[in-house]
Amino acid sequence: MIGPGGTLYTTTQGSPFEEGYILGLAIALVPPSTQGGDWTEYELFAFGGTAGVDGDSPQAGLVSEGGSLFGTTEYAGDPYCGPAGCGTVFELTPPANHASAWTETTIYTFGDRPGDGGGSLAALTVGPGGVLYGTTSIGGSSTCPRADGGAVLGCGTVFQLTPPPAPGGAWTETIIYSFTGVNGDGAYPAASVVRGANGALYGTTEHGGSATSACPATYDVIAGCGTVFELTPPAVSGGNWTETVLHSFSDANGDGSIPVAGLALSSTGLLYGTTSGGGTAGKGAVFAVAP
Repeated sequence: MIGPGGTLYTTTQGSPFEEGYILGLAIALVPPSTQGGDWTEYELFAFGGTAGVDGDSPQAGLVSEGGSLFGTTEYAGDPYCGPAGCGTVFELTPPANHASAWTETTIYTFGDRPGDGGGSLAALTVGPGGVLYGTTSIGGSSTCPRADGGAVLGCGTVFQLTPPPAPGGAWTETIIYSFTGVNGDGAYPAASVVRGANGALYGTTEHGGSATSACPATYDVIAGCGTVFELTPPAVSGGNWTETVLHSFSDANGDGSIPVAGLALSSTGLLYGTTSGGGTAGKGAVFAVAP
């Protein structure tokens, strides 16, 4: 994320500690005062992985809202998803002066209730009123069938976090869609969503979709080459969002497969993105989906 004065804000997946833990950092990179000079790195926060409280291993970038930075971690927090935890959503509040440390607050811990998501790999998207939208790569109300006949912890979710009415209160999480990975639906979203002018959310899933023979299931990944999806908000507050699969990647005739990145939305409604596989050379593709 680019901040005032060209400062760059991002995260690292790991950072070396004396104990050997690799838990991640939030950092700022300040540009040099003279052209060609060195950039200066500042450590904003070191994730400690405190069980049930602090996050562990942020995989994505940061977004800004109301003067704070917000992001996700893949691990730590609630152990429902396994010993590593289901991950968190965090807020970083800047200090009153540059000499002080930033303050980290875990505003949501995944996996603390049935049907919740886990393992977020994506950055957040800010909506009106400071609402945060994001994805989790696993979890949700469905189970994902594996090639060995078993099932894993859900096919992933799209979630919404609504800020508290008063500072310091609890954020409210709502699962607005749980992917199923069957009947052409996607599974395992690895990227963030983009919000359209009409309030709809657009994103990709790494697997699932209708091309199950082109990208067959493996031991722990369901079949399908991935999808581009649209989530339309309900007409009445509190209603269900409607999911539409806009494209199922086929890995055939030059089409891509297995998108792991998010989308860019043009002013005319075109969705642009990339796939990690497929294309005419089998090395991935850049694509556009037209409305």
